[in-house]
Amino acid sequence: MTIDTERNRAAYLQMTEVLRSGRALAFVGAGVTCPLGYPDWDALIQCLASELRLARGENIESSGQTVTVEQVLREFKDKPLVQAQILKENLEDRYFLIMANLFGPKDRRIAPIADLVSLPFKHLLTSNYDPGLEQHHSPPNEPVSICLHHASAPQFIVGFSDDDYSRRIVHVHGRYDDARHIILTEEDYGTYIRSAVLDDFWRVVPAAARLIFFGFRFKDIDLLYSFRRRRMGLENNQGNARHFAVMPLDDRGRDNAVTIRMRMEYGIEPVFFSHRPNGSFVEYDEFISNLKQDIVGRVSGPLAEEVSARLVHAVAAPQPAEVIEQEQGALAEDVREGLKHLQEMTSANISRRRTGDLE
Repeated sequence: MTIDTERNRAAYLQMTEVLRSGRALAFVGAGVTCPLGYPDWDALIQCLASELRLARGENIESSGQTVTVEQVLREFKDKPLVQAQILKENLEDRYFLIMANLFGPKDRRIAPIADLVSLPFKHLLTSNYDPGLEQHHSPPNEPVSICLHHASAPQFIVGFSDDDYSRRIVHVHGRYDDARHIILTEEDYGTYIRSAVLDDFWRVVPAAARLIFFGFRFKDIDLLYSFRRRRMGLENNQGNARHFAVMPLDDRGRDNAVTIRMRMEYGIEPVFFSHRPNGSFVEYDEFISNLKQDIVGRVSGPLAEEVSARLVHAVAAPQPAEVIEQEQGALAEDVREGLKHLQEMTSANISRRRTGDLE
């Protein structure tokens, strides 16, 4: 259930209007597909540690130093990227098999994911490695699924808002079926610096699109830096929020404090649902169901018939939504520069990306 405060009600209404336009992008975190049986970050680290103990025992090495698996879990508890890096290094090629198996397809479907996928988002971005979103489309895998290391990524950055550019599911940190390109560890995140395409993606999308976050814990500092950079680049940035985040809140008295932080740091307006801290997904499921009901029947214009049909059959999931209009207004300078850079990429460079010669 949506928390009943004046600010939260207003934020919810603003979010639904953006969603009804057909132009918004969803950003889906691990909290959305965990109910399918995929691990969250903490569970993933524990799983990698268990696999490492089975493979090599308790004593391992990193940076020329001897360390135990227990020390990695304890001493680097607040540095999950470092934990992941050490575990990956010591698992060697076994790491890629583990990641592929952990995040491979699941033989089940659940209504909340189908409801979310059925909403009229232009595209779905996800930091997840699993194919849970693709499998909740009907027919499965109908939308084009890409990763940012694919040769098609520059085309997405340039054309994602175009009317004739159909829905994509974009795995911003890679997918299970190409585990060597998964971004998880301290070294993996260096791709943010080494890859011109990733740099352009995170300059353009936070400034040119409007995103709604679901199931995201806001602990990925490297990813969130792009939103901080966009917010800081505005002349009048105090209290400005371009994006939205659906978030649990177990104490409505914290509404104002969390809102201030989210607006100030990331330019994101939170929309809270009541949550009892018992690990249950019930409140989130109810929120998504209510959001679906609020959207269906209220979409007007060319999208109305299509969206209504999709939402009625939400458990089977929808066809990709169409966009009714592009967002107007000038792009920020860094966005124009990013687009210019991408448009100047030669066909030779794109060909080199296909062969893996270009980061």
